[in-house]
Amino acid sequence: MNEDALALLTKAGLEKCLRRMTEVSPGAWQLGDVRVFKGQVREVLRSRERGDKPAAAIRIKIKGATPFVTAIVFNPEDIKHISRCFAEEQYYGPVSEEQPDVTVIEIGNILLNALVNSLLRRFGKSAIPSVPAHFQGDYGAIEKWLGAGPEVFTIISAKFTMRREDRVSAAEILAFLPPTLAEDTQPLK
Repeated sequence: MNEDALALLTKAGLEKCLRRMTEVSPGAWQLGDVRVFKGQVREVLRSRERGDKPAAAIRIKIKGATPFVTAIVFNPEDIKHISRCFAEEQYYGPVSEEQPDVTVIEIGNILLNALVNSLLRRFGKSAIPSVPAHFQGDYGAIEKWLGAGPEVFTIISAKFTMRREDRVSAAEILAFLPPTLAEDTQPLK
């Protein structure tokens, strides 16, 4: 599948998901730039001159004949805001210390599964995603946690924002597809 087709597929699936999230939550969710390119995990995480700044990520692994990894990377200082964009306190009560982390994991689960399902359907594959995992550290630690190595992947990058009241937070959805998967597609049904 060529990079333009992957970008269009990603954009369609995530725009639909973010639109639904906006309809049912107190925040406004908006997709930004979607890019597909070949590269290494290290290049993606280090290309933004993020340095030793703290980072957080939600990861879902897809196992099977052709495994791949998806993740959402964001600033850990935004966890409470991101959580508030999704969940109304009036429904859940006062936010506990653990609530923002749990809510952000669920947001990651929803968004990453929207992407994974679109990709698997287009590739004509079936798989069960892992339980989402949450990790915090600097970008070097995130890189290792994602399983960085010298391999070259087809990388999907989709930036998005969450807005509630006057505050905006940004995040990036990433998928690291091995060459055998990115090139293997079934006809559209």
